[in-house]
Amino acid sequence: MDVTGQKDAPSLEEVLLQIEEIIERMESREITLDESFSLYQEGVEKLKSCNEMLDAVEKKIQILDAEGEPEEWE
Repeated sequence: MDVTGQKDAPSLEEVLLQIEEIIERMESREITLDESFSLYQEGVEKLKSCNEMLDAVEKKIQILDAEGEPEEWE
């Protein structure tokens, strides 16, 4: 748990693995249309979460660059 008492959010890598699992399940020939739609919705939500995580990292990088910190990735 973090300092606010909330459970730690999954990492980007964990969410990407979950998305891969959803895709594999959706590719199954034994899945119903309702299950497929439900998995699609879950996948879209996880993709949104990934985008939010990437946006947060990008903002942190921009702040560091603006503060004159050395860029180590070039």
